[in-house]
Amino acid sequence: MLLAIPGALLAEKRGRQFFLDWAPLFAFWLVYDRLRLLQPMLLYRVAIESPYLIERWAFGWITGGDVPAHAARAWLSSQGDTSLSQVMLWLAQTVYFSHLVFVPLFFVWLWISGRKSEEGRERFTHYMRAFAFLNFLAVIVYVLLPVAPPWWVTANGFAQPTTALISQTRMAAGMNGVLVQGMIKTAPQWFAAVPSLHGAYPVLLLLLARGNRSQWISFAIAIYGVAMWSATVVLNQHYIIDLLAGALLAFAAWKLASRRRTGKTLSVYP
Repeated sequence: MLLAIPGALLAEKRGRQFFLDWAPLFAFWLVYDRLRLLQPMLLYRVAIESPYLIERWAFGWITGGDVPAHAARAWLSSQGDTSLSQVMLWLAQTVYFSHLVFVPLFFVWLWISGRKSEEGRERFTHYMRAFAFLNFLAVIVYVLLPVAPPWWVTANGFAQPTTALISQTRMAAGMNGVLVQGMIKTAPQWFAAVPSLHGAYPVLLLLLARGNRSQWISFAIAIYGVAMWSATVVLNQHYIIDLLAGALLAFAAWKLASRRRTGKTLSVYP
């Protein structure tokens, strides 16, 4: 992506326009990856016990007094290698990782549509602006308010994270699923639980899809959102309060992006 900068400057108009169009996503991916440099400076103020207590107070009634993420993890572990648990685990991991493919492909489709019509161009710009607001607001919150995910409590209790403790943490002790274990192990920031972008993306897509002519599209996004929220809890990656925080941030990003729009309201889908 860094090589794309001089490439875009030397390219023809179309190449430069492509880089400018996609710059918000490129910038976010680079900034998010560089959070690994900041993580050691944030460890002493990571919130651990308070999010757990709030989650248990708000949603512990669902699972008999335990937080839902821990209850789901305990149930999966109790099932061993049964067919049901393995199917649920792989489905949850597939949904959990789907945004890494779905969101870029979705923007590719929007960008191509934007080359064919002015309405498509407006739609692509609106979506990119909304996701940029969401992504960078989330990064700011991650730095100002680092929060431990539920799997950290499962693996280490309420111990304050240190560089030494992080290096000794076994992913398998906090979560099920080899794919998600591998991804979290190399993640730039382990304590970016609030807000949950996994929870925010489907909500933002649903808000942007308001008023489209095909109601089944909104319904499909809603089903995807329910699946994503469920997957993050089942995999012990997020508390429900993390997901709700993501939904609130998605609403804020949608409002900010909508205020920047000009002209008449457009249908989100052709």
